[in-house]
Amino acid sequence: MLSKRKNSMFSSIKSGFKSLLNKRFNAWLTRRIPQHSQQVINHRNIFIIPTRFGVGLMMFMLLLFLLGTNYQNNVIILISYLLVSFFIVVLHHSFFNLSGLRFQATSSLQGFVDSPLYFPLVVTSKKVRFNIRFSFDQTPAKLEQEIDNKVGENNTLKNEFDHVTLTELSVGENNIRIPYFVCKRGEYSLGRVLIISEFGFGLFRTWTRLDFAQQVTAYPKPVENTWTDKQQSVAGEEAENNVESYQDSFQPGQDEFHQLQHYQLGEPLSRVAWKQVARGQGWFTKQYQQALSGKLELDFEHLPSGTLEQRLSWLSYAIKDCNDKQIAFSLKLPNQVVEYDHSSQHTLKCLTALARY
Repeated sequence: MLSKRKNSMFSSIKSGFKSLLNKRFNAWLTRRIPQHSQQVINHRNIFIIPTRFGVGLMMFMLLLFLLGTNYQNNVIILISYLLVSFFIVVLHHSFFNLSGLRFQATSSLQGFVDSPLYFPLVVTSKKVRFNIRFSFDQTPAKLEQEIDNKVGENNTLKNEFDHVTLTELSVGENNIRIPYFVCKRGEYSLGRVLIISEFGFGLFRTWTRLDFAQQVTAYPKPVENTWTDKQQSVAGEEAENNVESYQDSFQPGQDEFHQLQHYQLGEPLSRVAWKQVARGQGWFTKQYQQALSGKLELDFEHLPSGTLEQRLSWLSYAIKDCNDKQIAFSLKLPNQVVEYDHSSQHTLKCLTALARY
């Protein structure tokens, strides 16, 4: 029992210390690399650290140098000097593999919770680059948990959610799409893009973190309302007074052909069925129709009991379903009312209202 308390206390202290370090580092990073929609990688925002293989090579070079000086063996000392020279050359190659890259981001992200999105980014290079990985600086523990819940043991799919790697970046403009997993509802900053390269024998990890000043609008996850029969019967009478049923009705319009009618004097000749006239079948006019969807009121207060996120998810599914079926609807929230419409802009406006609620 005592050991468990000690372990929990130690883990809490460790997590607190780690969060403090991350907070300090992010504050320094904000001052060092401010957010902007256009970024250029140079010596001010590139960081280089040796990999495990690089650290092992450094220890090996040090051991060779000590052996050579201890036994006064010039061959061993020469080999250690050559390795040091090789180490420095690879260091410069790793730096220049990222230095000079230009980035431009012009669009934010919109999508549903628990779904992967792809952030478009334009990368401009004046020379060929190699082995560059792009990923978002999301919270690792939470991201791992959410991805594991979605893909299980499918590591291939997990890598698709996690990052994108370019083995070769060509000269000129390159359009890439960086995966971003939406974990929570709302509007918030997209965060920093982590750019890493281990080009050059894997001795160094060259990396940077860039903030492109973009936002994420995360809509509630669409969940179909699975009422039981009893719940439906209880809510049915109240729903009839607040929600207008929608059925497709038709009125004269210009959408699609409906039927032929006998020609009436005064009707425009553009609607005359000339094929029937040529065949001697008589004079007919073409009648057209267009489908008019009924109106549906989506009221937050008239939803069945549930948590806030559940009710928003039901509304999100209803909005998506109405958009697919071209049904005009209105949205009524406790703090906002969106009037009837059926356009795609109306759908985005309603989903954004749910994200901000």
